[in-house]
Amino acid sequence: MLLGLSALLARLWWVQVARGREWTARVQGSSEATVRIPSIRGEIRDRNGVALVQNRASYEVDFYLPEMVKGYRERYGRPPETQYRATISGMPKDLKEPDIVRIVNDGIVPRLEDLDLARDYNANQLQRHYRNNTEVPYSYIKDIDFATMAKFSEHDVGLPGVDIAIKPVRSYVYGALASHLLGYVGAPDDTNLEEARKYTFYQGDVEGKSNLEKTMNEYLRGEPGMRVMRRNAKGAIDGVVREEPAKQGANVYLTIDARIQAIADEALRAVGRGAAVVIDPNNGNVLAMASVPSFDPNTFIPSIKAKDWKELRNNEAHPLVNRAVSAFPPGSTFKMITSLAGLRKGLAAARFHCSGGVWYGDHYFQCWINEKGGAHGTLGLTDAIKVSCNAFFY
Repeated sequence: MLLGLSALLARLWWVQVARGREWTARVQGSSEATVRIPSIRGEIRDRNGVALVQNRASYEVDFYLPEMVKGYRERYGRPPETQYRATISGMPKDLKEPDIVRIVNDGIVPRLEDLDLARDYNANQLQRHYRNNTEVPYSYIKDIDFATMAKFSEHDVGLPGVDIAIKPVRSYVYGALASHLLGYVGAPDDTNLEEARKYTFYQGDVEGKSNLEKTMNEYLRGEPGMRVMRRNAKGAIDGVVREEPAKQGANVYLTIDARIQAIADEALRAVGRGAAVVIDPNNGNVLAMASVPSFDPNTFIPSIKAKDWKELRNNEAHPLVNRAVSAFPPGSTFKMITSLAGLRKGLAAARFHCSGGVWYGDHYFQCWINEKGGAHGTLGLTDAIKVSCNAFFY
């Protein structure tokens, strides 16, 4: 009897203590995780149905960071921690959180290295992402090629929190063509926290940031879907329980003719700077609206690099400006209107002495020749037009 009781106690110890964590993991492994699937934006097409903006499938390797922390805890015990300083109620305070960088480096990267799938990543960015956007998957590798995607699919990575996601990515088919009309998309400035709380993991939509992508955003925007995933005993995602696919937004059709737009664009590029608008005289439809120089909206996908954005903003040719609709100072071209007004007032014989500028009240208006240290002297209307004297027309 004593022997039987000893065997029973030994078995109880084996089940509850030695393998207790494993059984707990198995119970927890039956849980599910919900993931928000980003909506699919509608396409933008020309008057003939030619696609100017569409979507393409992008394969990404995502890290579900809370799953990684959970998997580490179940396998190794208490996860490592790191300290950071935060401001609470206006006072600085030192806080602790799981060291997600160490968890990834110790538990995830070695397995990825074995499969030749490891990539460099920004450790500080990863830690900040865990702190500020825990519910949003961290994109470890964006837009992977088919060979890499096949390698992930071929091998059972078996790591908690690692998954391949297929996401719709905006594609501007003809690059810079009509870029000032089409605009570009980007990530929202703020995460919708109320909606994010409905999911275990939240993947947000992109939104229009300028021009048609922005003004037609409510029509182009689709409806998100949802994926319910199953976790195994180790906490790794091992299957999809069910999925509600995302719905695509409405397509937007323009009066623009892509062929005419391309012709106008090419003609302007031969000049270097300029704008052109082609209108159908029968109905007023805009068939083309070109502005040069321009930019390629694809550089904003998935997000524009800081150096590229700085180059666009600091470019003296102002490629972000739509010259076809923007206001510019008329400059000397307006002198013809001033001349006509003077003639109607009987000032054809008027003469003025240009000393390099003219005072009106307490403001001195310079003539362009004054910048070169000169003056036009005394002149009439004909000579003023000939030398484009600013002071005369002021």
